[in-house]
Amino acid sequence: MLPLVCIMIFSGCGTTAVEMVKMEASSSEERNLQTKSYETNDYIEVFAASLSTMQDLGFNVDLTNKELGIISVSKSRDATEVGEQAIGILLALFGANITPALKASQDIRGTVVVIPKDKKTYVRLTVQRILYNAQGGVIGMETIKDAEIYTAFFDKLSKGIFLEDNL
Repeated sequence: MLPLVCIMIFSGCGTTAVEMVKMEASSSEERNLQTKSYETNDYIEVFAASLSTMQDLGFNVDLTNKELGIISVSKSRDATEVGEQAIGILLALFGANITPALKASQDIRGTVVVIPKDKKTYVRLTVQRILYNAQGGVIGMETIKDAEIYTAFFDKLSKGIFLEDNL
């Protein structure tokens, strides 16, 4: 019974280093989710509003380059999941050590690119996360594709740009 449970738990955790760094081609649907255009050619205003929005969302600014239109941000968060921890405790009672496979923390990294073009300003946000186990080892990486995250960013950004225009 215990080997069967272990196989079920670890079958999704067999990510190799090559798979973790493999780049997937973005589909047009993903790009549409991650990109929004604004009817302004005030690039500096959109860049500043993008930077403020990321800070408002709790990100730390790692790098900005106004000339290239790049903002790089990050934050660290707890990644433990109650169900996963419960299974870990249950398996520990049977003597299994699955601690290296349990998610403990995550780094969330975002990149905002602001591009002026044709009297519009385009903003693209991409967000990734790196999952770590309790020993600090990397156990997974992924691009976040949750529409709610991108919608929240662009809603806040739109309000920020609107407020700047009306001050």
